[in-house]
Amino acid sequence: MKIYTAALDGLNLTKVTVEADISNGLPSFIIVGLGDASIKEARERIRPALKNSGFKFPPTKKVINLAPADIKKQGSHFDLPIAVSMLAASGQILTDTDFKKPDEPVFCAGELMLSGNLRKIPGALPITHFAKTLGFKRIFVPYQNRKEAAMIKDIDVFPVKNIRDIVMHLEGKIHINPYLKGDILENNFSKNDNMDFSEIYGQEIPKRALEIAAASYHHILMYGPPGTGKTILAKAFSSILPQLDENHSMEVSMIYSVAAGKHNFALPIKDPQVRHVHHTISAVTLFGGGNSCEIGEATLAHRGVLFLDEIAEFEKQTLENLREPLQEGIIRLGRNGKTVELPANFQLIAAMNPCPCGYYGDTKKHCQCTPYQIKNYYKKISGPILDRIDLIVEVPRITHKNLLSENKSEASETIKKRVENARHIQQKRGILNSKIEISQVKNLCSFESGSEDLLKLISEKLNLSARSFLSLIRVSRTIADLDNSKQIKTNHIAEAVQYRKSFVY
Repeated sequence: MKIYTAALDGLNLTKVTVEADISNGLPSFIIVGLGDASIKEARERIRPALKNSGFKFPPTKKVINLAPADIKKQGSHFDLPIAVSMLAASGQILTDTDFKKPDEPVFCAGELMLSGNLRKIPGALPITHFAKTLGFKRIFVPYQNRKEAAMIKDIDVFPVKNIRDIVMHLEGKIHINPYLKGDILENNFSKNDNMDFSEIYGQEIPKRALEIAAASYHHILMYGPPGTGKTILAKAFSSILPQLDENHSMEVSMIYSVAAGKHNFALPIKDPQVRHVHHTISAVTLFGGGNSCEIGEATLAHRGVLFLDEIAEFEKQTLENLREPLQEGIIRLGRNGKTVELPANFQLIAAMNPCPCGYYGDTKKHCQCTPYQIKNYYKKISGPILDRIDLIVEVPRITHKNLLSENKSEASETIKKRVENARHIQQKRGILNSKIEISQVKNLCSFESGSEDLLKLISEKLNLSARSFLSLIRVSRTIADLDNSKQIKTNHIAEAVQYRKSFVY
């Protein structure tokens, strides 16, 4: 009987063949094939699990090979395939019954408890998808993973509660029904606790900037004194974001399935996720990596939002490492002599104070910082990083009159409809405005008479870099889409340039 499973390295998967040999010799249990500590410890879980399930633990030499042997493997999901292969090698799984095909391969994954029951594993969704791409027609997973595994079409998912169930099913003594796709709870997906834009008083310009950002995935930076609402605005941002489409939902769900060991999320995920990152975060926690190739916050924000509060307080090198994901949407990590790529196509929202004390330019409080301190404060945010941010907006102090006003702003649902309409327009063109390259401008951006001249004049006056110039065009195109205008007009460019003004001291 051939037993297969998958090795997970971040989000990369490798097919693993599990082979067992039972031979005469001194009692021993050896697992070879570059397994990590959790795989080596499987010996201590499998022995009592088999005994407590009514099976014999062979009192001879046992060798388990995880092939290919040159690929490092990690994770407790190897328990089940190792146990099944050992039972087959010791003749405890009958393969000559009339109820099953003796040569039909078994693809499985699961962690064993000492009682013989199976425990939920992280990564069941990508493992099931990987099995399908390899051509397998069935997979055995722990019962608790049945719903996420069943999200993958065209493969039968057999939920198993314990090792005895899978053995009896393979022998044909019982029949486990495949988990039906229709059994998935459609409302079983995670939602963000959204604050509505109507609950935020004043700050109409920052709200408008966030609407533009949401309409085409533009990166945005908000700056202003403490207590003006930068963090609240960022938290309310997800309330105007459209739901993920089916393909993107599957991408994000696979990421969170792998991260299920450290996070608890209901799958499938259909809402863009907002990851709030503190400035004390380490590079490994933010970008991923380490010995076990952990998934970082940037990857968890894939197809969603990465919110960096107090961005000027982050380590300079950490911010510089954002260049690649901001530009290409991926993170490349060097591991064991090879390059591992992790998806990180997120939308950046950054917030910061205008100076170390927070009150430079404030109308109510006097700034205590020296010009030297202010310049050093901004040095952490380099020009290349600013060039990749399409919108820069000030969040000024709110007057008490605005806070006590009974006039509510537009509700998030109203803004969301405009955002969805703008996204629909871009889908027809086949590309988001934030991804337009300079070579595509002539085909995708039609200018009203005189607006192109204004664009060139602004570029010369502000001495914009090529990337900033392209950013101005992208934002103008998004504003035109929000206005349901086929052409970019002068007022669209005039509004866009308000978000390109430099805030650096």
